[in-house]
Amino acid sequence: MKRYKGVDVSAYQGKIDWQRAKAAGVEFAILKVIRKDLSPDKEFERNWQGCLAAGVTIQGVYNYTYATTVSKAVKDAQAVLAVLGPDRHPFVWLDWEDKSLPTGRQAAEIINAYGDVITAGGCRFGLYFGMSYYDSHMGAIMEHVRPQYRNGWEARYYNGYKKEMRISDSVNETKKPVNFDGTFYGWQYTSMGLVDGISGHVDLNLWYAGIEAAGGSVPEEKAGYQLADFIRDSRTVWGVSDTASAMEIMARTVTVSTGDNRSHAVVTPLERYLQALGYYTGSVEADHGKTPVYGNGMRKAVVLYQTHVVKAQERYRDGELTAGASTWRTLYGV
Repeated sequence: MKRYKGVDVSAYQGKIDWQRAKAAGVEFAILKVIRKDLSPDKEFERNWQGCLAAGVTIQGVYNYTYATTVSKAVKDAQAVLAVLGPDRHPFVWLDWEDKSLPTGRQAAEIINAYGDVITAGGCRFGLYFGMSYYDSHMGAIMEHVRPQYRNGWEARYYNGYKKEMRISDSVNETKKPVNFDGTFYGWQYTSMGLVDGISGHVDLNLWYAGIEAAGGSVPEEKAGYQLADFIRDSRTVWGVSDTASAMEIMARTVTVSTGDNRSHAVVTPLERYLQALGYYTGSVEADHGKTPVYGNGMRKAVVLYQTHVVKAQERYRDGELTAGASTWRTLYGV
């Protein structure tokens, strides 16, 4: 399995030069989304836009939690979704490590409530924790956490808190945590990372679940909404007959992206199809009486489609459906 190297950052790292960070070897980033007072992290928007501009994958966002009650967890999760807005659906990681947090079943109830709000908002959800904390408390908590929320991102600094590591340094993967009883996504292996473009120290991570993991793709034959359904529904959008050829449809396609035709009617069947394949984890706006929006969640889904179905070269995995180009051609069998 391919491993990916990345960082998790907050305002503590200051203003990051993401172009330099990518050139240094940063393949993904996880961004702190809100502060203790529930306001956005001071560098969140700058980091989000910087990653997009540099082509650094936003693998998720994290929220260091102080929630000791279910009501507080719900409020915090709602604050995260408010900052993300309707167009962004990253994986949301709940950083569970503060000494004030409860343990046992009470902790699981808080985690489940938080996860319920996050997933209802169209995002996937998981937990960040340290290896020693897991052994002491988290293992017992996980017994009561819902199966769909047992996604783990774990910290273990096998070199301690003094030895610096560059992102280009090799990692001793025999030290990777193996105690987590769930789906293991990532390992934060040092807090003493050095990366060009980032001032001071930064957390470094190895990721095992795949960049922009979407929960695993669903085979076409098992999808609840299949390619034939997409083609049928999109014929109406393009204004062609039931017998129109693929080339006739292709002649009507337009560029659809986060910047062009982002609310085009074809976004709805696209959302349905990519959701059925397991690539899109957001909601279908039309099902809630809303205008469709081709946001970051759909961009990520199309990148996955371009990677695994279109088999596009890396430079063409741009998350856009360019008029008449290969992604549309694959969808319509040209």
